[in-house]
Amino acid sequence: MTPKKRFEAAMRHQSPDDFAAAMELEFHLYQEAWGEEPVLGFELGKLSRRERDLALGRNAELMVKTASRFGHDAIKDIGLYWELSPGLPAYLWFPESVDQLDQVRALRREAGDEFFLLGSCSPTMCLPDGEHFESFCMDLFENPDDVKSGCQAALEKALIKQDQLLEAGADGILNASDMAFNTGLFISPAMMEEFFYPYLEAWAGSLKKLGVISIWHSDRDISMALDRAVECGVSAIQCVDPIAGMDIGAVRKKYENRLSVIGNLDCSILHEGTPEEVEEKSREILEACKGGGFAFSGCNAIFKGIPLENYQAMVDARWKYGKLGGA
Repeated sequence: MTPKKRFEAAMRHQSPDDFAAAMELEFHLYQEAWGEEPVLGFELGKLSRRERDLALGRNAELMVKTASRFGHDAIKDIGLYWELSPGLPAYLWFPESVDQLDQVRALRREAGDEFFLLGSCSPTMCLPDGEHFESFCMDLFENPDDVKSGCQAALEKALIKQDQLLEAGADGILNASDMAFNTGLFISPAMMEEFFYPYLEAWAGSLKKLGVISIWHSDRDISMALDRAVECGVSAIQCVDPIAGMDIGAVRKKYENRLSVIGNLDCSILHEGTPEEVEEKSREILEACKGGGFAFSGCNAIFKGIPLENYQAMVDARWKYGKLGGA
């Protein structure tokens, strides 16, 4: 199978005919793998439009050859500015929405129809940052209509954005909205019904009408949200966070043919473990999940500081233990 067909099969709750599908939410080890970095953020913002186009083309080449080398069946786009902490931008970001769209176009040209391209937008609420956490929580109780107005505005903006991404060449859409802690959901089930699920359903439903795959990423323990995610029409969940005690094999079995799962190698093992430990944990996940409705990935970004040899051990384990019947 081509990488794209392999990933599509897995996201549609089917079994690829060769190997378990694979992707990454984000991959940061470009310097370690190739000795070069994509052109991003402030650096991209300094360039002329023509220089940006050339840089986005080089980015696409780098991202596609990375997918080929490490067996990524899907390539996720690069989103807009966000902060890891106040004043500290994330690694992968673009200064303008047009850059995100142009990068998807460049990826489509470079990848052809070989890889599945994931665009990203933000149609639902997520955990507020520390600076606004207290005021946001107060608004949930004191100004619920204002919160819902904000949720509706975010949804409408995201629906416009996802149409642009699909037109630019994306095959599916990922919504990264963290809604939980290690102990459970950020807000009560009743509040989830009021402030989250209606917008998740509207987003996933808009894609389902088009026959387009929808993926919801959330860190931490979202176990209590999975039944409703299925009802809302979400195609797949990415992360299935092992740090919060989520068992991806159990989730896959419970929701077989209804919800695909993507994950969930603990990135702390990738960061701090040995290649042998990475291989063993990868084997456990692959043997518990390989088949229909599953794609292998880290539970979160493959971030700077993860040893490349550890990541290679994960990749090698996928080819070794993720082999399916037709390979």
